[in-house]
Amino acid sequence: MTSVDAHQGAVIDFLVKSKALKFGEFTLKSGRKAPYFINTGCFDDGEKIAQLSRFYAQTIIASNLHSADVVFGPAYKGIPLCVSTAMTLASEFKTPMGFCFNRKEAKTRGEGGEYVGKPLTAGMNVVLVEDVVTAGTTLHEVIPVLREKVGVKIAGVIILVDRDERGAGELSAVKEAERELNIQVTSIVNINQIISYLRGDNSSGFRIDDELFARIAAYRAEFGAS
Repeated sequence: MTSVDAHQGAVIDFLVKSKALKFGEFTLKSGRKAPYFINTGCFDDGEKIAQLSRFYAQTIIASNLHSADVVFGPAYKGIPLCVSTAMTLASEFKTPMGFCFNRKEAKTRGEGGEYVGKPLTAGMNVVLVEDVVTAGTTLHEVIPVLREKVGVKIAGVIILVDRDERGAGELSAVKEAERELNIQVTSIVNINQIISYLRGDNSSGFRIDDELFARIAAYRAEFGAS
């Protein structure tokens, strides 16, 4: 059994109660058919996004990333994450940071540009916030551009859930990204902690039964990195 502390348990309770964590059969972007799915689109009101941003802010502080200049969120799902996390850092943790997110397409009118929020300049320290990492595609797309085109430094990456699935090789997609991009990725929770917590008695209101656990175990045996 994977150990789960009280904070991680609270995060998992939140995922279940907000219906962001779902069990069934889901086809992922990778084409894999998974028995579980994390849909961060379910964080769809002020109360949920406030709680979610609190988890990100707490992890930024605990990871000693509070001296960074900017919280960056890749479009689209990273947009509310970076804005709300910067707000929570300022209001609840007295830790002011800018926020910034990219546009999918550069704007040619008005102020123009590819980014919205605090202007990024060379040498800035940036914390990138992302929701769920399965294959690490977004990290590989965004981080090289931020480094090479803008010149910022990636202080760290905070993700909500690490699905801990293999990337191109035997390592997990997160470990591959860490090695190939020279970054540090911190997950608020990972899938092994979620499974372990929900397999036993817990306060989420949901428990993984034997049939579901067998399907999860089969999927993890095929695609899991650990």
